[in-house]
This record gives sequence, C-alpha cells and structure tokens, in this order.
Amino acid sequence: MESASDFILFLGRFHPLIVHLPIGFLIFAFVLELIGGIRKKQTLTEVVPLALLLGMLTALTACILGYMLSQSGDYDEEALNNHLWFGIATTIIAFFAWLIKIDKIRIPKIEHHKLSIIILVLLMTLLMVTGHYGGNLTHGSDYLFKYAPFGKKEEKKLKPLETIEEAEVFDYLVEPILGDKCISCHNSGKKKGGLSYEDETSILKGSENGPVLTAGNASKSEMIRRIQLDSQHEDFMPPEGKTPLTEEEKTILIYWIENAKADFTIKVDSVETSDEILYIASNMLGLERKGEGRHDKLPAVEMVDPAILEEIILEGFRIRELIFGSNLYEVVLPAKTISKANLEIWDEKLQKLLKIKENIISLSLADNYLNDKHLKSIGQFQNLKKLRIHNNPITDFGVAALVSSKNITRLNLYGTKITKASLDTFSKMEYLEKVYVWKTTITKENIQPYIANGNYPEIIFGI
Repeated sequence: MESASDFILFLGRFHPLIVHLPIGFLIFAFVLELIGGIRKKQTLTEVVPLALLLGMLTALTACILGYMLSQSGDYDEEALNNHLWFGIATTIIAFFAWLIKIDKIRIPKIEHHKLSIIILVLLMTLLMVTGHYGGNLTHGSDYLFKYAPFGKKEEKKLKPLETIEEAEVFDYLVEPILGDKCISCHNSGKKKGGLSYEDETSILKGSENGPVLTAGNASKSEMIRRIQLDSQHEDFMPPEGKTPLTEEEKTILIYWIENAKADFTIKVDSVETSDEILYIASNMLGLERKGEGRHDKLPAVEMVDPAILEEIILEGFRIRELIFGSNLYEVVLPAKTISKANLEIWDEKLQKLLKIKENIISLSLADNYLNDKHLKSIGQFQNLKKLRIHNNPITDFGVAALVSSKNITRLNLYGTKITKASLDTFSKMEYLEKVYVWKTTITKENIQPYIANGNYPEIIFGI
C-alpha cells in the first residue's frame, strides 16, 4: 500500500469521532419506527425520514474517513475489508430505508410500516456486524468474546512451577505484560506501526521502521525507549488513554532484553538475575525462590508517611523504594557522613530510622564510625535482608546484637574488628547466606570446623 499523505491521515483520524453519529441516528430511527407502529402514533414516525437521512449521510462520511484512515497500513487487510464492506452495505441500506420512508420505493404486496420494519431490522443487523468488525480492528479479534463462557479460544497452557527459577522468562514474565499492555494495538488484526506482539516471529520482525529490540542492549531497543519516554511525548507507549506500564513491568522487559538476550525459551536460572528482579518475578507469579522459604517473599508492610521519609532524607540518608508500591526501602548513609568529631549524632539518626524499621530491607552504613552500641538499634529491623556495615569499628559483641534481626541474608563486615568468635554468631542467624570478612582476623582455617558441619553461610574473603 502506498504511503498516504499526512493530510489524508489527518482527516482519517476523524473516523472514530464521526462513526458514532450514524449509529445514534439509525438506532433512533429504528426505535421511533418500532414504538410508533406499536402505539399507532404517526407523530413518532414523522421524524424517522430525517433521522435516516442524517444517518445515511454521516455513515457515508464515516466510510470515506475510514478509508482514509486505512491508508496508514496499520490494519490487517482481511479484517479491514470486512469492516469496510459491511460499513458500505450499512450506508446503502440506510439510503434505501430513507427512500422507503419518503414513499420513493413501494412494494405493493407489503404494507408500508411492515416494509419499514423489515428494512430497519436488516439495517440494525448490518450496523451491529459493522460495529463488531470495527471493534476487532480497534481492540483485537477476541475482544468481544474473550470473557464469554462459551467458545473460548484454547489458551497457551503453562505448566505449574514450584520456584521462580524454573520459569521461562518470556512465557511467564514478558508475554503477560505484552498481552495486558501492548497487544490491543499490536496484534495480527491491528498492527499499529506495522508491529505485532502476538508471537515470536512478529516480535522479531519488528515494525515498519525496523526491529523494536536489540538483544543484549535494552538502551538501544525501540521498545524500551518508547516506554521510558515522558508520558507527554508523542512517541510514548502505550498511547494516551491506555494504561502505562508499571516500573516493575518496565524492569522485567529490560531484564529480558538485557540479561536474557531477548531469548524466547531461556529460564530464569540460566540468566544473571538480581535480587530485585527475583522479588518482582516472585510476586508476579506468587512463587518462592529455589531453596528458599516464605521468609524470602516480600513482606507486606504499611505505607510510610511521606513527612517521615522527608525527615530521614534531611538527616543525610538516601532512600530508594526497592519495588514500586511495595513500601520497602533501600537506605544508604554515604561514607564519611559521620566522623569521630560528631559521633553523638548517630543516636538521633538511628531514632529517625527506627520510625521505618519495618520498611527497611537493605541498609548501608559503611565507613561512618558505627560502633557496637548502634548495632543494638539495627537488631530491631525485622525485615532487613542486606546489611553493609564494613569499614567500621565493630567487634564481636556488636555482631551478636544482629541475631535478633532474623531475616538478614547478606552481611558485609570487611574491614571491621571482628574475630573468629563471630563465627558462632553467624551459625545462629537462620537465613544468613553470605558474609564478607576480608581485612578481619578471621582466616580460612577458622571456618573449616563450621563448614564441615554443613548448613553454614558462605564466608567470603574478598570484596
């Protein structure tokens, strides 16, 4: 199809606006004719010819504008032709219905009112069929009957999973996002921009402007560029009126392209996957991580008062919500914020943090003269999973206070004053997975008896 001029496409985009006028006029004519005949009130039917004339003229206008819109090439040809020819048929029958009502056409053997009803019933039938095919073009071929209790299309069946690592990245994580946010405009029946997300072949084919993804490089993928634009940008996707992708959904698409190399069969356990992605994916599918239990799921916590967050930020902390809407935060105090000269401000800062102790899931207080006394406060952070307190004058006594923070999985203690006595403490921390002890007095020989007993966290002697 040759490219249409911008002016033709501009006019064509008035089709969705105009198309509702003939629907209104023609239904109005049918209702008046029906009620007028039942109640034998001629006054009701006197306006029917005008309604039919207006319906026919606006239907003709809608056909012309619809044809102009079709020149964009965004629509499946078969689906488009169905809508187009039924629209033309509706216009023609509306014209004949008008001629019948003004007595230009008569059939001697059929009473005039009955003839009008017959032609108007045919008109309503054509109107509904035309509207149905138009809806298919706009929303996809399964829009009308998608949730019907009968004749359901057999959907792709995904096998039940026990852990998130078993999930195929595309089938379980990416495809549901595309189906929910993209497929209504990019399907086999309606290919906006020449793009369909219905299957692997269509996705890899890309749009009329070329590929929409670059495997291994999300920043150069057109798909990612568009979903990350400002919502007011003309290239932003999904377009105005459609529900935008959440931050989690964007993160999953980036992960698929960047880490999974846009592979359509690869599983999560074969891809380098951050904890953040695992959290998002686990919550999307309601699954646990391999070898982990309920403690590894994101805890449900109350929303924090924005004023409290502002207080903490003013204390010098950096706060980032781990997953949008989770109310769980990564909190960082930049290195060297506190020195020997102002140690007394630690107490006030920790009191501020205690206000959101249930909401902190990752905490970094490295290189800030944190001492054993301060770790008693941190022991109250029950949902804390990652704690980075390296390069601080911490001893075995302070580490023992962390046992009460039961969910810590990663603990960075390099450059502290701990000794092999802390190895007993590590064994009491049920969910501890990794401990960094570089530049401490702990040696590889010290940990051998603990490793021999099994079920002991990994002790890492390098950064």
